[in-house]
Amino acid sequence: MVTHRKEFRVQTRVIVPSHELNNGGNEGVWGECPELPAVLGEVRIRSCDDLSVALDAHGGTVARLLRAVAQHKWFRLLARDRATEGLAGSVEWIRSPETGLWVQWDEPWTACAYGQHEPAATMLLAA
Repeated sequence: MVTHRKEFRVQTRVIVPSHELNNGGNEGVWGECPELPAVLGEVRIRSCDDLSVALDAHGGTVARLLRAVAQHKWFRLLARDRATEGLAGSVEWIRSPETGLWVQWDEPWTACAYGQHEPAATMLLAA
């Protein structure tokens, strides 16, 4: 388990394909899920494992919340650093065509897997 030098907070957000929102809109573009709050939750991250666990747990919660929303076939759960908005991790879920149940498409992606163990620094620009 890789422990981070500084603890930070991520906010989880859910996006869905915009063609599901606009009845055939722009394929490949994703937008905020209208059935859920803009920020689903906030999690304190102290290690790489914390980030993966948060993505797994929140993904399962979203799958249960969207069970009755038939129009959605995909969703992505994003974990963004609260201070910088930098992407810390994500995971994608799809609705099984055979069963109609949500299944996790792949393993969660985390910035930790690429050696980024703390949020990127925020740059201030002088006007």
